[in-house]
Amino acid sequence: MASIYSKNGRFYAKFKDAAGRWRDKALPKGVRKTEATRLAHELEGAAVPPPGQAHVPVPEQMTVGGLMKWWLEHESPRTASHGPNTSYVKRHFTGTPFAAIALPELTPGKVEVFLREKEIEVSAATCNHIRMFLHRAIRAAQRSEVYQGTNPVADVRRRKTSQRKPDFLKVDEVPRLLAALDQRWRPLFATAIYTGMRKGELLGLTKPDVHMQSGIIYVRHSHGRDTTKTGKEDVVPMATELRPFLQAALDSSRSKFVFPTEDGERMREDTKLEHVLRRALGRAGIVEEYQHVCRKKGCGHAEHADDDKLRHCPTHGMKLWPKAVVRKLRFHDLRHTCASLLVMAGADMAAVQRILRHSDPRMTTGVYTHLVPGYLRDQIDKLRFFRSTPSQAVAPAGTEFVVGLWSGPKTDQTSGYTDMQKPNDSEARDAGFEPATLGFGGQHSIQLS
Repeated sequence: MASIYSKNGRFYAKFKDAAGRWRDKALPKGVRKTEATRLAHELEGAAVPPPGQAHVPVPEQMTVGGLMKWWLEHESPRTASHGPNTSYVKRHFTGTPFAAIALPELTPGKVEVFLREKEIEVSAATCNHIRMFLHRAIRAAQRSEVYQGTNPVADVRRRKTSQRKPDFLKVDEVPRLLAALDQRWRPLFATAIYTGMRKGELLGLTKPDVHMQSGIIYVRHSHGRDTTKTGKEDVVPMATELRPFLQAALDSSRSKFVFPTEDGERMREDTKLEHVLRRALGRAGIVEEYQHVCRKKGCGHAEHADDDKLRHCPTHGMKLWPKAVVRKLRFHDLRHTCASLLVMAGADMAAVQRILRHSDPRMTTGVYTHLVPGYLRDQIDKLRFFRSTPSQAVAPAGTEFVVGLWSGPKTDQTSGYTDMQKPNDSEARDAGFEPATLGFGGQHSIQLS
């Protein structure tokens, strides 16, 4: 709201311009207070568009900070991540010298320098997020014809990041985790594992969305929004083992939400489900190691071990206190668990994609199919070309390799095979190969059919 103040015997008007920034303007000399107030309101009325019209900043006056503020006010609220967007812009843009740069003067070089300075304090992935936010805001301003210039961020390189494979629970760890959880939390975590639903979708799940008779869960909400992350309604099949957990949650809920708070309200977005998860992991023994610490003041002795068996301090003889170092699992890693265990169980990749509701199959295959080494070893063992496993890693002298068979030592000078190991043409052709034939130089060659 416009206001006035007096300085050196003269009135000044303080008001917001069309870009939403505060402005100060000297009023004509000799005006009285009532007239000064009226002039200040007129200045603000001329700068602010009528109700229902968006603030359209003048491009020559728009700065990077003003652009990000405009984007948060007019574009970001339509997205499911408006809350995180606001905190991200406030943390990395607001109040920085980079935010004071006029948008027409923004160049790829200035963006590159800004990101290099950020690399000192944040990771490469965070720098890419900052670049993405700025690129998205400029494109939105171009579409709305708020800004007519080019997008310099398009010429700024992305930072190279390391792709870390997310952790997930193994098959034998899922029952142990569910048993270690409190009865209040058990249905929520079981639904996350059996369906792969996101945190916001679970906390926004309502009773009408769960159809026990048909075995279908409708995914319609995310936290308090009437839309999901993808912006569309979808369905998830209900596993048979999940039914008793969901039924218990429906029976105990006193509100329309399936997983409400104790007073029946929807859980807040900042509910620390990771803390609940990691405490349960410690009780279930799903840990990286145990740190045995001496509790005598000033001792500081600590031992690392794989178990929590009783140990004593070598200096004072006191019992060491075992502290579980749990795995750094996030609540979102339960979604990874659902996808990974489905693939390991032999589920079709297209079915996994539909259950996780990915529009791009590459997201499913590239991110969520983290298979344990034992599973990959079983798969690689399907490459079998011999009747029996060779006794040595390198074939001994006098041994011949034939596709589909392990020949063993030569016993017949004409054929090179024993009677029991000599292959026939039909066996080789059934395997998809032609039988071995003599090539040049008296060596055996294999010809693919």
